[in-house]
Amino acid sequence: MVTVDPGVAAPDPTIRQKYISERNKRLRPDGTAQFTPLASTPRLSHLATDPWAAHPTLNATPPALRPGDAIKFLILGAGFGGLLFAVRLVRAGFPAAAIRFVDDAAGFGGTWYWNRYPGLMCDVESYIYMPLLEETGYAPRRKYARGAELREHAERIAEVWGLADKALWRARCRGAVWDEGARRWAVRVVEGRGPGEAEREVVVSAQYVFAAGGTLNAPQVPRLEGLSAFRGSCFHTSRWDYGVTGGSPEEWELEKLRDKRVGIIGTGATAVQVVPQLARWAKELYVFQRTPASVDVRGQRPTDPEEWATKIAVEKGWQRARSENFNSYLMGAPKGEDLVNDAWCRMPSYSGIIGAPGNGIVTPDKIPEHLARLHELDLERAERVRARVDEIVKDKETAKKLHFYYPSWCKRSVADFLLL
Repeated sequence: MVTVDPGVAAPDPTIRQKYISERNKRLRPDGTAQFTPLASTPRLSHLATDPWAAHPTLNATPPALRPGDAIKFLILGAGFGGLLFAVRLVRAGFPAAAIRFVDDAAGFGGTWYWNRYPGLMCDVESYIYMPLLEETGYAPRRKYARGAELREHAERIAEVWGLADKALWRARCRGAVWDEGARRWAVRVVEGRGPGEAEREVVVSAQYVFAAGGTLNAPQVPRLEGLSAFRGSCFHTSRWDYGVTGGSPEEWELEKLRDKRVGIIGTGATAVQVVPQLARWAKELYVFQRTPASVDVRGQRPTDPEEWATKIAVEKGWQRARSENFNSYLMGAPKGEDLVNDAWCRMPSYSGIIGAPGNGIVTPDKIPEHLARLHELDLERAERVRARVDEIVKDKETAKKLHFYYPSWCKRSVADFLLL
């Protein structure tokens, strides 16, 4: 070890050099230009459409927004973020009738609407991730909720607070202009109607506009040489095609893959959930890895009703208190018993992303010291996770290829991927 400043130790410089070397291999000067524009690429244009939308039913349903409508609150996005805006408004005394959503999906859920691949679950504990559990009285089925349950919960929230019919689906905001005299927004929205149908433009007036769109709902496909010539089935995990694989978002029985050779590109937070399901069903499975994942222990288990009633949902404000307890461990300033007690809580260097009270103000001259401290915080976990690979994967060369060499806060930590 070397000391950068009294009391702040830095990891072995050979490890740091390995981190730098691996990072330099992966730097991309082309940024987002490395991705293929889906809508204008014939081989991939189907990925720009919604495979889940029931267009005939939606087209026959009276729209939630009509040209010239004047509304009080317009929320752009109908995932958990948008729903929470709406619920807070209703609970503050505003009527649900004063609220409208605009979303390019065809249902509530945000990223949980679009993503329905086999193995899908949230890697944050459901008891703190799923909003409004206390208010709805709902108990998640597992410590880490599956995607279908998360989508159902979004729909539950909309039903409970009278919001289910307040969304214009398949629609995007194309512009908003503030009218100072009227003190209102003129918002231009374009609604899709499905294949073969003309789009419908709607201009409405809104007193307040909330931007609640996320960043995890659009597929990204790299520019790969030869991809357009590939004649097999090809799709993105966020637009999963169960017609090809068999199964459904609720039942992951991929029986159509029994005689298929399957390739999946990537070993990130999505792939580590998909790969075990593909491995169970495909005749052959090839996993193409660029960067190894940091694979820790998840600890998935069903929710125990007795534990839920006597230790978790025990008093008013329990979910907020549990969330704050979790955050204190992420920030490296734990308060009280570790209630969530999972891999996230044993990664103090995550405070490098979210900050921590103990970090103080990091001025430019303090950056080297700050980074050295974060690396030191991370070293024990990183070495433990790399050692875990060696314990599970008996082939030494394969195990070596699964070692990650970057700070844990640089990529999302994953779990359970190696236990196949």
